[in-house]
Amino acid sequence: MKTVIYYFTGTGNTLAIARDIATELGETELIFMPKLMNQPEVVTDADVVGIAFPVYFLNMPGLVMEFVQKLKIIGSPFLFGIVTCGERPGHALFSLKSLLEEKGTTLSAGFVFVMPENHIGPVNLMGDAEHRQEKYRDAKMRIPEIAAAIRKQNISVPEGSNSVFLHCGGFITRTLMTSIYQTSRRLHATDKCNRCGICGRICPTNNITVTNNAVVWGKNCTQCYACIHWCPQEAIEIGGRTAGKLRYHHPAVNLKDMILR
Repeated sequence: MKTVIYYFTGTGNTLAIARDIATELGETELIFMPKLMNQPEVVTDADVVGIAFPVYFLNMPGLVMEFVQKLKIIGSPFLFGIVTCGERPGHALFSLKSLLEEKGTTLSAGFVFVMPENHIGPVNLMGDAEHRQEKYRDAKMRIPEIAAAIRKQNISVPEGSNSVFLHCGGFITRTLMTSIYQTSRRLHATDKCNRCGICGRICPTNNITVTNNAVVWGKNCTQCYACIHWCPQEAIEIGGRTAGKLRYHHPAVNLKDMILR
């Protein structure tokens, strides 16, 4: 039986979970979505297909929505979703279900893993080291159960909620962070930057240009925060809100796992 998991990750939480599930399932191919985004269509004929991603603004990241729209599914595979989130999964898996139904198929099951938050700003949402370790342990404990459900192809209602309240809350939060605060326009490199180019190589939307003189962000930021958290010099900031704040990535994921080019 052919199994594939397409995943998107910014700071490694989703990759770590996808890897653990793939290991438990055995003979599972992991494919990083951003590496396929330049293709007009992504075709899969796998018997079991997973779509794994972090929750952004209580919903799917735009990049993942675009990927699912490109996906051409051959046959009738068992389709499952995996989402990672700081505390609340929102309606992300229900959005995935709707997108798949528009393509003439549906989501067979969807699972949530609560992981350390990677949002960085005035309020520390990541928690201390002990709190992060607790989340890692809890997530690890769910892996065998969820892998067994996937292996048996158990159909179930996606985890999370499809409430109107969450749709509205996610929309308001996204609007505040993108249209009003304009996070992507506040991204900048400080004088600690040595122009190593890692931020440009790690950006999933090719939104960062690094030259000898400057680091420039374009208009296609997906707010994954990979550039901030993976910068070796901690030289990337969002306005003044991130100065001195803890950077984060999953301890089981390294820079080599994340580099796109």
